[in-house]
Amino acid sequence: MSKKRLLLHGSNALILTVVVLGILVFVNYFALKEGGRLDLTKEKLFSISDKTKKLVNGLDKEVEIIGFFKELGLDKKQFVDLTNQYKRNSDKIIIKLVDPDKSPGLTNKYEVTEYSTVVLATENDNLKIRLSDPLSEGILKNAEEEITNAIIKLSTDDKKTLYFISGHGERDINNANEVGGFGKLAKALQDEGYETSELIIKTELDLSNTNSILVLAGSKQPFIEAEIDAIKKYLDGGGSALFMFEPRGSSQIVSLLSEYGFSIGNNIVIDPSSKLVGGGDVAPIIAQYPSHKITDGFNFATMFPYARTVEKNSADISPIAMTSDYSWAETNLDLFDSGAADFDSNDSKGPLSIAAVGSLENGNKLAVFGSVEFASNRFLDFSGNKDLILNTVNWISGDENLISIRPKVAEQGKFILTSNQLTLFFVSTVVVIPLIIISIGITVWWKRKNM
Repeated sequence: MSKKRLLLHGSNALILTVVVLGILVFVNYFALKEGGRLDLTKEKLFSISDKTKKLVNGLDKEVEIIGFFKELGLDKKQFVDLTNQYKRNSDKIIIKLVDPDKSPGLTNKYEVTEYSTVVLATENDNLKIRLSDPLSEGILKNAEEEITNAIIKLSTDDKKTLYFISGHGERDINNANEVGGFGKLAKALQDEGYETSELIIKTELDLSNTNSILVLAGSKQPFIEAEIDAIKKYLDGGGSALFMFEPRGSSQIVSLLSEYGFSIGNNIVIDPSSKLVGGGDVAPIIAQYPSHKITDGFNFATMFPYARTVEKNSADISPIAMTSDYSWAETNLDLFDSGAADFDSNDSKGPLSIAAVGSLENGNKLAVFGSVEFASNRFLDFSGNKDLILNTVNWISGDENLISIRPKVAEQGKFILTSNQLTLFFVSTVVVIPLIIISIGITVWWKRKNM
């Protein structure tokens, strides 16, 4: 072999070595930056969420996380890997591992009767959760969510209650099975450390605004005058509230909110472009969020089925969700009912505001959503819907340190090919690529033979 060819092969080997070393340095840098782990999963399942990081960074009292596990086991290893990330983000987190068979005193103290039980304890209180996943023999996929929710409950001294007005056809917070119920939302709020309760205003006209948030979720029947007066008194007295609207009705509430700077349209938002990204003509996909504490860093799509516009009539009001340029607010509802809708001079062209928030003079806060369906059992788990509504409640209640993205659980990754794509894939991998390799081999062999 000539010196020239030796030099060429040597240079190639050197370049390859440098590239491989560079990749290793890059990978190790980011792995060490994340505490010795590099999370390449789609949902960042092995990295605690921004919400958890904010929560533990803001702790003002120690929280002990005690894991009761057998000496050896996948569940114990996964628990240690997960909770060490909590510890790295706060010196208020203390991790302790206990073998129930060897420490009966501590096991009896916390009344632990099963392996894979985790106790979270503060100086004055404690909670037990079960993290065992019998299928994988590890811990639950939503283990972070379970631990973080427990920390929230332990660190909350004065629990705030969300009072859901009932008696006018509003959504049922006790119904977690039917698609239109609000049971999933109630559970999500409880996991955030809130309490939820139904409220019949007719029997409770003197509403307390202490540690409470009033929620009106899609009333269908009119209110009596005394009820409207009670809501107004609550708001003027410093009470905060969340309103969500059905496509029609609620004219009394619409009129009431106009006094506080909100303009709720008697329309329905149409967006044909949403069909291209999983929505529909009457289920706009939202991807535009004006800057606000609720939406800062929020990069998820949300879906607002059967939405009305919510515009601002005051400088104190801020839109937080805008439709696309292709949308419009259809005002001819009779035409819409007949199955047709066309943009005309009476309609407003997008982008349109369909959710807005504002602070009142007393420091209390209001949030208004032009759709109630987006928070129903059917749509709550769509992309960012849950995060948006929970972030809004946290902002209303003043718990702005909890505004973030919630932990995600694993989703099954899917790679779907059409029949044409499948044929192309088959031809490329079974025919074209092998032919190329064979051709290159024959060419190299022929050149070497004739050298």
